[in-house]
Amino acid sequence: ELEPLLCQPGHTSRLVWTSSSNARRSAFSIEDIQHRRGKEPYSSSKYASDMLSLALNTHKNKQGLFSSVICPGLVMTNLTYGILPSFFWTLIMPIMWLIRIFTNTFTLTPYAGAEALNVLLTVLFQMDLDDEMTEVFFSKLLELERAVRRNLSEKTADSEHYQQYISEIQ
Repeated sequence: ELEPLLCQPGHTSRLVWTSSSNARRSAFSIEDIQHRRGKEPYSSSKYASDMLSLALNTHKNKQGLFSSVICPGLVMTNLTYGILPSFFWTLIMPIMWLIRIFTNTFTLTPYAGAEALNVLLTVLFQMDLDDEMTEVFFSKLLELERAVRRNLSEKTADSEHYQQYISEIQ
């Protein structure tokens, strides 16, 4: 739906996806791209985002669309605090601040997590992506899009027929 806006002739657009260091190939199945039968939906969806970014670059760079992925690391938000009781976070937070000295994946504060966008411009990491699987994934996404559009079209047609029938019997 956004393609006409993002791929305008003479303009450059940039998509930035938020991924995770938890995005693992082992959690993703090309036969189950919607992860209906999987056990790690977060990891699978983040890996899918990584592949989508690569596929978009392959297919849309010539149209001025450039896609990137950032991994801001562990950011302490209300979502994070909701995973475990608050007293637990209070106990381990000093340890997390110490770990932060040695690793860049413990950004901890939302501000530092947002700074990952600045790092995007300076630090690059190789992702565990396969070009061939990325192409298959992109094709499956396009098939899924066509199926969804077809279903919506059929439902709209059914609804219009129903409305027409109701108006005829009134």
